[in-house]
Amino acid sequence: MLHPTNTSYRFRREAAPARHSAALMIAAIAGLMMPTIGALADETEGEAAREAPRNQWALLIGVEKYYRASPLRFTVNDVEQLAATLKNYGGWSPKHIRQITDNAPNPRRQPLRSSILAELSEWLKLPEPNDQVLVYFSGHGFRDDNGKLYLAPIDCDPENPAATGIAVETFHEAIRECRAKFKLLVLDACHAGSEKGPEDGGVTADELGRPFEKLPDVLTLASSSAEQQSQIWEEKQQSLFSYWLNYGLKGHADIDGDGAVDVDELFKFVHGGVTRTADARFAKPQEPVRIVHPNRVGVPVVLRMKPQRLKNVLTDMAEQLADALADRGFKRVGVLEFTNDTPLGELLGANFGGLGKYCSDELEQRLTQFAAQRFGVIDRRSLERALKTERFGVDKLGSPTALQRLSRQVQGGMPVVAVGTLCSRARSAVRLQCKLIDTETDEAVLSVGGVAEINESEWAMLGGSALVTPAVYQVEIPDADRPTPFRFASRVEKLDQLAREAHPMLDKKFPYRVKIMIEGQERPGVFRGNELFVPMRVGEEYEVWIENLSGRIVLMRLLVDGLNTLPQKPQKGVRVESIGARVNLDEARHWVLDPAIRKTMYFRGFVTQTGPQGEVRKFKIVDAESSLAARRKFTDNIGLITAAFYADAGVARGGLGTAPGEARREDLTERAGTKVGNLLAVVNIRYVEASALEGNQ
Repeated sequence: MLHPTNTSYRFRREAAPARHSAALMIAAIAGLMMPTIGALADETEGEAAREAPRNQWALLIGVEKYYRASPLRFTVNDVEQLAATLKNYGGWSPKHIRQITDNAPNPRRQPLRSSILAELSEWLKLPEPNDQVLVYFSGHGFRDDNGKLYLAPIDCDPENPAATGIAVETFHEAIRECRAKFKLLVLDACHAGSEKGPEDGGVTADELGRPFEKLPDVLTLASSSAEQQSQIWEEKQQSLFSYWLNYGLKGHADIDGDGAVDVDELFKFVHGGVTRTADARFAKPQEPVRIVHPNRVGVPVVLRMKPQRLKNVLTDMAEQLADALADRGFKRVGVLEFTNDTPLGELLGANFGGLGKYCSDELEQRLTQFAAQRFGVIDRRSLERALKTERFGVDKLGSPTALQRLSRQVQGGMPVVAVGTLCSRARSAVRLQCKLIDTETDEAVLSVGGVAEINESEWAMLGGSALVTPAVYQVEIPDADRPTPFRFASRVEKLDQLAREAHPMLDKKFPYRVKIMIEGQERPGVFRGNELFVPMRVGEEYEVWIENLSGRIVLMRLLVDGLNTLPQKPQKGVRVESIGARVNLDEARHWVLDPAIRKTMYFRGFVTQTGPQGEVRKFKIVDAESSLAARRKFTDNIGLITAAFYADAGVARGGLGTAPGEARREDLTERAGTKVGNLLAVVNIRYVEASALEGNQ
């Protein structure tokens, strides 16, 4: 990457009222800055873990190309998607997931009558009494002349279901005899487009599920009520019901944000998604049904979420939000910055540092991609101005009047707003939730969420500082294919321990010295535990000087207000580099610090052009309205500078805000052959309005 010989940086951040600044600093000095947010979450997880089943089992049956009945579509895909969700999002063992579909290479795994009967008698006998079982069937259902109900295997003859079908009472008996503590039966039947609908002999999912109401340990979800068909969603290549079932199990149904999806949450999410989409996109209504024994007690957990990559969670959330926006006919949406669902609220990032800013920006980008001319995403500067004008804060989110005023301040109006929350963090697991709020009614249109697992670089965005010890990397990281819920948990836990210690720059032996320089003089900061605050004033230009005393080449990623100081390489299909891009630290372009060339490197601004005739724009402190990285909601005047140092794993060697000031030419020639290795250290510096530190030295 780049070796800075005389590098420039540029920062921007948004200012908040001085009274907020003082309150923030008082809280910081009181030692509230770095709470162990994971403590409460760990306790909650502990209770849930004690109640969790020992093993989860799934029998997933999808029948598509019937020999003698009308063929169906996408049922095989429904099964494959559900199996992937259980494995990748729930951590279920692949050995405990049995798929019975048309395309199975083994005839014993194809949905023949003999195969399904064999699995009912063999597979459902494997679970132990403390286990749970999910049985899923997507296909036809028939009724004989005597009114007896049958599930239809691929070789079923609709004219003779008694001899070729599987009697529901047989299915009922196999599930009843299964020893599992909790059994969830999911039926997706009577598909739209098939020859036999409920009006001409086909059997609905509701009818097929009614006999199971008598079993106290079975809960049944049916894709549609009596007299309704199960719609096919061509765009998604799934049935409408199974699509929403999948996304609910991916964590979007986790309404209370506890990291688990229980049966109540799952049904509410699926019911809402199916009915809303059916009304908006299909000519016929569809309403899923829950069938439960009248004396059933308790709300079992269906799936405890396995954390995903942060970007994947945000992409899933954006897709759900985009579909809801289109279904409801909303033409414009604003995206607020993710807040923190903690007692500290937004307090200097409240243990989430720049992560909330990154999440909101990533969600906004993904929403724009999914919009496909169905709706528009409001320009962030327009929303920033409206937030500032209305002095809109967290306390006003529940006020329809305040939301209406905010909407009117946005040019063109803002009928709906996406409000994201970083609910909690337990070691490497961060729980996210986002709600669409109708600004006219204050109604929550949709709530989506998930659990993301952060790695070491993403941990560095949380705001802690540390010299990373070798012990952090002595923890084994399991294979991605193994059903381990938290791959980075132990590493992040060790980093959390380091961040509870004093700021590393208090140690004179710390090899990476970061200084804020103004007019050639170091601006001294104030240390509070693991925090370092540097006072600044609007109008000041500053530089970041970094001294590498390690004696070796080190790679560094430098973010200011969550923005990369280097241009990001263009994405696929895009030719232009992104200047001052909001970026995940794990994906940020890096600098090369070579002490053999220069021990102290000078970063004066954001780089706008690399090469021998490189160009930078100076870092300049501005007020909130002018800030490049101004928060798109609930403004504060605290900025965050993150310098993360990494080993070179390559084969070759070699509130307040910051706005771009005047351009400056420098030699910013690219340096090839470097590759980011293990995190060595991270330094976070918060720059704050000078008045906030007065009297608190």
